[in-house]
Amino acid sequence: MKIIAVTAMRHVKSLIFLICLVFVMPIQAKTVSQNGSLLLTPSHGMGSAWGKANCQSCHALQRLHETVPKTKAIVDKKKFVTCTGCHGDNGAKKTEPQCLVCHNPQDMPANPFRTGKHRHDFDASKDLPTISRHCVVCHDASNMNGKFELDIDLTTFSDKPNKPTETPTPYKDQNEFCLRCHNRNHQQKNYPIIHAGRSDQSIAAEDDYRKIDKHGVPEGLGDGIYNGLRGEYNYKAIVDCVDCHTMHGTTNKGLIIDDSRKGVFLLDSKFRNKPYSVNLLENDTNYSQLCVLCHNMKTVSDGGEIDTGNGLSGVHFNNGSDCVTCHNHGERVQKGL
Repeated sequence: MKIIAVTAMRHVKSLIFLICLVFVMPIQAKTVSQNGSLLLTPSHGMGSAWGKANCQSCHALQRLHETVPKTKAIVDKKKFVTCTGCHGDNGAKKTEPQCLVCHNPQDMPANPFRTGKHRHDFDASKDLPTISRHCVVCHDASNMNGKFELDIDLTTFSDKPNKPTETPTPYKDQNEFCLRCHNRNHQQKNYPIIHAGRSDQSIAAEDDYRKIDKHGVPEGLGDGIYNGLRGEYNYKAIVDCVDCHTMHGTTNKGLIIDDSRKGVFLLDSKFRNKPYSVNLLENDTNYSQLCVLCHNMKTVSDGGEIDTGNGLSGVHFNNGSDCVTCHNHGERVQKGL
């Protein structure tokens, strides 16, 4: 009788837990999505679900993401393997994120654009396929709401990683995030940049940005002789690293964008989304098609009327000359560019 009573009690507890799943879990899931991050915490399922790797033991597939049809369509097709991409490992340490199950050219082709073999795969010596583990280095706390927010969608790397007691500080802009790794003497301990020469932009980026590159911290009046920019760009604006460099895929070396939809975010959306192609000409040494996306001289001279090859003109293009012949990584010499 005692065994029967214990068994019955277990069934009652299971029934109560299932009732909680039906009535409580949808509310809990909604709460998670409103907390600024979709990553599950030890409070998941009021604590009882934390550490479980098998999502389907609690969640019915047909109930998931009913109010988000685009997401639901992918989840219905690919099942529970999609969970860790947004919600983390739920404390089950052996579970790896599956970001690319959804973020791929077939299911979500524009979030982000991932065409081209060159991408930020943390190996500068050769091109390797990006894996989901790479995504969470930078986007560990993304809330997947379609809006890019610095304090949510990027991992907060400490600016001085050699001091383990230092509290990570927030970023002023996206460039601050990039410079936490791309510098000479305070790189991230877990992601050091190796095999880079002293002038390599992968480690010289901070020097240029803070001291001599007009695409970084601006100096002077910004009223130089080369006058003319498109969109909301101006000569006192800070140009974000990702305006010219895409992390997720390009045909160009140096992670230079090959499509205007992959960068130049301050351009008018109709202009930017046309789109305009960017090919590095003359064996990857001519950046004219990149520069002309934003630069459009008002007083045309020195070949400024010549099509650079992507349908745009407005930069010095006489005899196919390249912008970086004089303007290396932005502007180093002429005041005001």
